Amino acid sequence: MEADFDVSFDGKLVIIGLGNPYMKDDGVGIQVAREMMRRDLGPEVVVQEHQALELSLLWQFSGASKILVVDALRSGGPPGTVSKYSIVPREGPLTELPNLHSLQLFDMFDLANQSSLLPCPVTIVGIEPECTDPGEGLTEGVSSAIPKAVESILEEV
Repeated sequence: MEADFDVSFDGKLVIIGLGNPYMKDDGVGIQVAREMMRRDLGPEVVVQEHQALELSLLWQFSGASKILVVDALRSGGPPGTVSKYSIVPREGPLTELPNLHSLQLFDMFDLANQSSLLPCPVTIVGIEPECTDPGEGLTEGVSSAIPKAVESILEEV
């Protein structure tokens, strides 16, 4: 599904499902976003899916009231573990920039927050992957975690 870039995000909660559906469990964020799209979340919630999220795209979300990102995330737990993290602004100015060609998700949101590009709260909902090899479809443990990830998102909505 292609993202609609003509949508105004001013004052809205934005849910972004990230992942590559052709790399097995890496596509879990996209699957969760599709599940969220099937729900009536009201006009103040926008759900999108992206295979990648680049710093250059973040300006689109600058007026959002909150951003929830759903992605495969290695946290050391068993496959299918759902975890939630808040991106909290670091104290003081940035004194060192990460390599802009390989920004990690946290680095990207931290930079956006520090530069006031995204002054809204950002929460990451991560699902521990089992297999991110090439191929389509989620492993059983990750697929069965989708309802818990949806519940975790609904707590934020």
